[in-house]
Amino acid sequence: MDWRQLSTSFLPKVYYSIFSKQCSICQSHSQTAVCKYCKVGFEHNRHACSVCQRPLSQQQIAQQQIAQHASQQSLCGKCQVAPPPYYRCLAPLRYEGTTRILIQNIKFHQQAHFIQPLMEIVRDHLVTYYSQNAPWPNQIVFVPSHPQRIKERGFCQTQIMVNTLHSLLKSTLTSDLPYIATRNPIHKSVHTQAQHTLSRKLRIQNQQGVYQVQGPIEEHVALFDDVMTTGSTLESCTKALQRKGAKRVDIWVIARTPDDKHG
Repeated sequence: MDWRQLSTSFLPKVYYSIFSKQCSICQSHSQTAVCKYCKVGFEHNRHACSVCQRPLSQQQIAQQQIAQHASQQSLCGKCQVAPPPYYRCLAPLRYEGTTRILIQNIKFHQQAHFIQPLMEIVRDHLVTYYSQNAPWPNQIVFVPSHPQRIKERGFCQTQIMVNTLHSLLKSTLTSDLPYIATRNPIHKSVHTQAQHTLSRKLRIQNQQGVYQVQGPIEEHVALFDDVMTTGSTLESCTKALQRKGAKRVDIWVIARTPDDKHG
């Protein structure tokens, strides 16, 4: 594949202009991007830390229900001891089941048509959250891949994802639409080992001094990535954005990895 020729936004649009009446997963007849049967395979992240969206254990879920009854927010132990630098993470799904399969197929098997249904889920989650917790961010940025990784894969999946998400938000919101700069201000300056191959400790060490921010940054920024595991990548990018003037950073991800899958 000639990676330079792959469009970051055109491919999903072409696919859905042709197959818009089919489920993108099983190809059965469907008026939506995912049919009602395939939707069952998504594990929604309903019980999670109110800040970092870390999925909670059964004991933590019980405590959360008590806290919600008392109109309090439920925080995981890590956020209680050391709050993250970002304002809040929004993660509609758990990185399990269908979600995990689709994201892996996008990243490692060039199946970009799975981006649309995932971004529709993210779009709906964001609209629900910000309709109750205004305001929307002014700017969207994304965690980029290193140029060498893009050359290996043929594309930067987070760039395609965020452009698709922005198009969906544009068709949904009548106002308050965050903008995306022509050139993403975050750059990955060091080519590191893939995060999914590392332990938790090495994931954190792997991100030190890796990301640089160039270009104007709004005070309220949404930072997008596909999956959040330990949070080391997103925290590193958040701090870099804050050094350039960001006052509030909201994290947008498709899915959050449960603790027992962190490695």
